[in-house]
Amino acid sequence: MLFNFIDTDQQLLARIATGDNLAFELLYRRYFSKLYGSVYKRLQDRPQTEEVIQELFVSLWERRAQLTTIENTEGYLFGAAKYLVIARFKQNSLLEKYGTNGTDPDGGGNFTEQTVAFDELNEAYAQALLQLPGRCREVFVLSRSGLSQREISEQLAISQKTVESQISKALRILRQLLRHYTVLLCILVNFYLHWYS
Repeated sequence: MLFNFIDTDQQLLARIATGDNLAFELLYRRYFSKLYGSVYKRLQDRPQTEEVIQELFVSLWERRAQLTTIENTEGYLFGAAKYLVIARFKQNSLLEKYGTNGTDPDGGGNFTEQTVAFDELNEAYAQALLQLPGRCREVFVLSRSGLSQREISEQLAISQKTVESQISKALRILRQLLRHYTVLLCILVNFYLHWYS
C-alpha cells in the first residue's frame, strides 16, 4: 500500500494503531529531522540523540493501540522527546556523580540500583500518561513541551480556564497513579525545576 504525503497525522496514527508498518515509517520520516534537531540542541551528542529518537519511536510503536486518542501528534512527540531528554540528563548526572564503576563514592548506595529505580519511574510515568483521558493528556503534554496556557488555549481552540483545569486534573490523576513512587517522584520534580529554571 502506498501513502501520500498529504495523509494527515490522524490517518497515519489510525493505521499505525492497526499495526501498519508503512504508516509508521511515514510518520517517522515526517518528524525525524525536527525531533533530531530539537533533541540534539539540548544534548549536543549525536549517539545520545539517536538513542533518544529511537527510544521515542520504539515506545510509540509499543503503545500503538492507544495512538488514536492523540489529537496533536507534533505536540505529543515533542513533549515525549523533551521528557526523554530530561531523563537522559538525569542519567548523565548520576553517571557524573557516581562515576563509571557503578558505586557511590560516598558509600551511599549502588549506581545500578538507582538507575534501575529511575528507569522504573520512567516506565511508570509513561504508563500513567497513557491512562489520562485523551484531551487531558494532550493538554498536559503540551504544557510540558514549553507552551504557555494561552498558547495551548489558542492551539486547541479551548479556553485558558479549560487548559488550567485539564492540567490540574492530569496532575491529580498522575499523583494518584504514581503514589507508590513518592521518593523517586521528588527527584524527578527537582530535576524538572532545575531544567525549567
